[in-house]
Amino acid sequence: MTSMQAGHLDLDIEYDDDHAVLSVRGDVDVYTHDRLRTGLLAINEAGHHRIAVDLTGLNFCDSTGLGVLVHAVKRATAGGGGIALYGSPEHFLRVLRVTGLTKVMPPFAERAEALQWLAAQ
Repeated sequence: MTSMQAGHLDLDIEYDDDHAVLSVRGDVDVYTHDRLRTGLLAINEAGHHRIAVDLTGLNFCDSTGLGVLVHAVKRATAGGGGIALYGSPEHFLRVLRVTGLTKVMPPFAERAEALQWLAAQ
């Protein structure tokens, strides 16, 4: 029998003009995805619909985490904004490319690039 431990996830939110930056550190999985959903909802409820997600500290993301991000994109675009990712690890970029999600939440190497794209939304 194998035992499964809950993943660890830390989030930090900072607001920069009309943008929000959400920093994600750890694992986004079946155990932690609600924490990510709560953070993204808090940003929307604060009236921010242009969200940059810093993934430099992302270790792992499963399908539940992808689902949370997709729903967040829908909320952000409905509010006239969008979601841009930056600092994504290569393993996560591959998943985004294969699933076609780079079209709805584009990945960037740097924060400045993500914020520039969001400003144009």
